[in-house]
Amino acid sequence: MPAGRGFGAFQLNALIRAGSLAAAAVALVFAHRLVFPATSYLLAGLGIGLLTGAGSMLYCFGLDYLPVSLVVTLSNLYIVITIVLGIVALHEPVTVLKIVGLTCTVAGVLVLGHSPARQAANPEASSTSTPLQGRGFAIMGIYIVMIGVGAFLEKPALKGLAATQLNALMGIAMTAVAGIALAVRGPRLPMTKRTLGGLGVGVMIGTASVFYFLGLRGLPVSVAAAASNSSVVVTVVLSAIFLHQPLSRARGAAIALTLLGATLLGLSTG
Repeated sequence: MPAGRGFGAFQLNALIRAGSLAAAAVALVFAHRLVFPATSYLLAGLGIGLLTGAGSMLYCFGLDYLPVSLVVTLSNLYIVITIVLGIVALHEPVTVLKIVGLTCTVAGVLVLGHSPARQAANPEASSTSTPLQGRGFAIMGIYIVMIGVGAFLEKPALKGLAATQLNALMGIAMTAVAGIALAVRGPRLPMTKRTLGGLGVGVMIGTASVFYFLGLRGLPVSVAAAASNSSVVVTVVLSAIFLHQPLSRARGAAIALTLLGATLLGLSTG
């Protein structure tokens, strides 16, 4: 939120993607010296990045039609698509412990994701018009499917790609999509200290992505996707401490529910 002040959604998205790509490039050079595998897996990594990058653009478009708090909440529903695909297509085991863990995690994340609009980077971009809201729900529906499918496809892609390779390929494609969208929609990015702050956030996210893919190699995609979204707990706690955002009883209970779900997911994997 602090880094996003003064930037539009497309500007902030481009900054984050550029910073993430920089982190991905460093990790790739350190681990594989810019070496990529056969063409089929290379194209797969780029394709997943394009799908995910296009989904991110839909998220930005959704902010034009719906309140930010609602967009954030709806965006987290992609986990459902990823979990279902992992169980159905990859035949991931389903146990009572796993079901309870997934339910707790998804429920907690959805409650925590419904934050006040003032916490967003661009809180002014929302509309109450019914036709526009209908368009916004349609956009977010497509977003949920695209991001959910993209998150699912990452697991099969890791059969032929190292974690740093997949992360770098996706970073290249997502940055390209973000750059094109910014060029079309504008406005141009200012060169200020705040711009460096946005890039810094992207570097942090890009570094975290490397660890996510490393974890995904040894975890079912349904567990990894749900557990990774528990990061919202850290966001909420930090916003309460440093930004003095209210931490209601409902959000406190949601934090406990999310952490319980993540713990049960860990236990379900043995």
